[in-house]
Amino acid sequence: MSFRKESVCPLSTENTVTDRTSDGYPTGSSGTGVYPFALVLRLRVLQVVCGISALVMGAVAFIEERGDLNLAFAVPAGCATVLAAAASIHTSRGFSGYQPSTCRTSSALRFLGPSLRVAAPLAVLWAVACSLHATLVFHAIRTLAGTSEAKSELSETVVVLAVTELTLTAITILAVLFILRIDCRYDPD
Repeated sequence: MSFRKESVCPLSTENTVTDRTSDGYPTGSSGTGVYPFALVLRLRVLQVVCGISALVMGAVAFIEERGDLNLAFAVPAGCATVLAAAASIHTSRGFSGYQPSTCRTSSALRFLGPSLRVAAPLAVLWAVACSLHATLVFHAIRTLAGTSEAKSELSETVVVLAVTELTLTAITILAVLFILRIDCRYDPD
């Protein structure tokens, strides 16, 4: 029989991993969920990898487009993503066991960190990263659609870069949404 070790953070001291819900997430003995820290950490690492890849693709696009700041928006988007994901990993509530949030119950920033002092900068970092990714999507789609004068100069490399940057942005944003879903679902506070 094959057993895979799951790294989870109990939401309270009496919870242990005993069962799984229908969607595969572990549940505790009292019916409350167990925070899937290992999955969240994997998604954060995926965001870091996508951010670094976007940064490299943006640098290549900057060279390929001869200094035009079109697809090169991937450079600041990648930097912001790496910074936001690294800060999220660093301030995670899972490394030393689950820590209850000190943010008010009605606060929209509760899922970002254990305190308002941590949650506010993280919200700003993720807002900057997501807005830069939205700008990158706009520029990549505009590049792929092309204008009449730009179509003649549109090289195959630029098309590949635009598609790659769109893919990296989609993966990054999906990971953000998935982590947000996990954090909202397993927030017991």
